[in-house]
Amino acid sequence: MNNNALKKLAAATLTAGLLAAMPAYAMAADTGWTKTPKLYEVRTLAGMSEWGDTNGKAGEAKFFHPRSIAATADGKLLIADNGNHLLRVWAANQVGTYSVGTYSGLDLGEDEAGLPVGAMNDAALAEAAFDYPAGITVDNHGNVYIADSGNHAVRKIAKSGTVSTLAGNGVLGAADGAGSAASFNAPSDVAVDSKGNVYVADTLNHVIRKITASGVVSTITAPSTRVVEYFPGAVEDAGDFQDGPIAKAKFNEPSGLAIDAKDNLYVSDRGNQRIRYINFASGQVTTVAGGGTYAEQASYVDGDYADGTAASAKFNAPEGIALTEDGTVVVADALNHAIRLIKDGQVSTLAGVATEFGQADGVPGFAQFNHPTDVAVLADGKLAIADEFGNKIRVLQSYAKPADMPTGSGIEVLLDGKAVPSDVKAQLVNNWTYLPARAVSEALGFTVTFDLDKGEAYLTKDKTVYTVKNGSTDVVKSVDGTPSKLTLNAAAFIKQDRIFVPVRFFAEENNLDIQWDQTNATVVIRHPVF
Repeated sequence: MNNNALKKLAAATLTAGLLAAMPAYAMAADTGWTKTPKLYEVRTLAGMSEWGDTNGKAGEAKFFHPRSIAATADGKLLIADNGNHLLRVWAANQVGTYSVGTYSGLDLGEDEAGLPVGAMNDAALAEAAFDYPAGITVDNHGNVYIADSGNHAVRKIAKSGTVSTLAGNGVLGAADGAGSAASFNAPSDVAVDSKGNVYVADTLNHVIRKITASGVVSTITAPSTRVVEYFPGAVEDAGDFQDGPIAKAKFNEPSGLAIDAKDNLYVSDRGNQRIRYINFASGQVTTVAGGGTYAEQASYVDGDYADGTAASAKFNAPEGIALTEDGTVVVADALNHAIRLIKDGQVSTLAGVATEFGQADGVPGFAQFNHPTDVAVLADGKLAIADEFGNKIRVLQSYAKPADMPTGSGIEVLLDGKAVPSDVKAQLVNNWTYLPARAVSEALGFTVTFDLDKGEAYLTKDKTVYTVKNGSTDVVKSVDGTPSKLTLNAAAFIKQDRIFVPVRFFAEENNLDIQWDQTNATVVIRHPVF
């Protein structure tokens, strides 16, 4: 069987599972990250840094610039694999692990530069073709819509598995009309309301388009007439900014869309460094967060990074957006390499080392992304992230405690997901958690010796020695023989012939993240980067 035949068989198998009856979407409890990310962590859901189109186990699969993602009601994830011109699917298999397969699209070989070739073809899933598919969404009936950017079209995959072109004709343009009479210019995203209307971020036309359920396309915002001269004698069209009545509002490369419960529309206005809101009931477009003005002859508002009030916050090329059940707006802030939240008039950073790109998994403030372009809330409440230039799908999820960890037996202390061994239980004294010095030291790679007559413990690693004394908050830290004084969070004490020390001090001294899980009475200690 040749490679194409194998891909078609895999697509057919995965599609059969995807198109099965989908239960109503119900968000689980794992959305505490909208309140605080402290007990959450970023992991790689699928993909590798090396690009490719390999299917198989999630950790061994490869993508080429995964641009957009859409969660299905039954927990699967559709992925617009932009550089491969494919739609992929991440799903559970029969043994409870996860794998990646091709949902739709053809392998048409490579061009002279060795890059995959895209095309346009309406057909059954395994025979359809796409060209740089970007935004992807799923409606309440299980139909899938794709902003097929390179084909300047909006495609639809019916629940039956047939791919068709909803609007556009493969040629760039700005015409309204029905079906193939309409034209687009590199659309980036799509969103569907409860009535079946499809909204399109028509990116390089700088407008928002609407496709009715019957396939008629109209332009609902004002096209830009702004022109910039980027060097003498060379001019180009550029987007613009204006809030106000929908028909007069202007955008600059709108790139992400999300429909709220009122069938109103959030828009990532990439070139304006803003998140905008189209309220169809009031007929107005407003700015939700972000801002800035154009420098002379600038195509875009300068990007920047700042958390704070919505009006003072700064973004840098915001792309995909998602909404949570409590109304939080989640933004893939692409050129800040961060995931941002807008809630109660405030903008905060949920995950990522802002303005720095990388590959690291870890706790939210230390994990790194490389040009994240979309976010999606999964059926279990976890947050999936399309890390476009990282060639990965990442996930924000709660920390995982051991399945065999006892409950109701006092305070537990975990280090990187494993219980810290101790012959006695942790002690809670004046709201500080203590463990015997030996348990702490050995878990963190130290050796420990005692002089119980002096009431002292000595924790040693390489050329560093900590001297801890019973009843005192004073610590002497000696590095290569040079002493300095430090202060414990709370005084050490002797009990059952053991010196107990506060866990937090030594975790923080070793640059570890330490959190308190009130629900499970657990101290959670983690290396910031996994």
